[in-house]
Amino acid sequence: MNFLRKPAAIDIEHMKMLHEEAIDQLELMRSVLAAREEATGTMRDSLENMALEHWNAYLDAIHLISMHDEAIASILQQHGLSFREESNSGEVERQHVRPLLLSLLSAALVRRHRRIRQIYSWHARPISDYLNESMSMERKHLVELIAMVETLL
Repeated sequence: MNFLRKPAAIDIEHMKMLHEEAIDQLELMRSVLAAREEATGTMRDSLENMALEHWNAYLDAIHLISMHDEAIASILQQHGLSFREESNSGEVERQHVRPLLLSLLSAALVRRHRRIRQIYSWHARPISDYLNESMSMERKHLVELIAMVETLL
């Protein structure tokens, strides 16, 4: 017997919620990076660690998104991006965090997530071919931005 695997339908509301969680984590990270610029000493180091924790929480949200959206999972795999399960326990080798660049890249990621959430809202309308093409481009750009931030951290 040869069974054809039908692609599972994406739960639009669930995906919108996951993208909202990703946006929240990125905005928290940006706030912490902004506060880090004003801090000194151990407070600065603590805020840098908090920013990394928000990034890890963001990657958790991306992991959940990729579990429901095979296209994003495929693009992540093409870029060779992996998730937290493979990292060591707490001690992360990293270069000095570049807060301005990270802030700008996270703002770009927020815009991408908002765009994807908006496209999900339009999905039932007659312009579905355009939306499918647009969603494909948004997924690719989202993963490229994630890869840029990963190289900085």
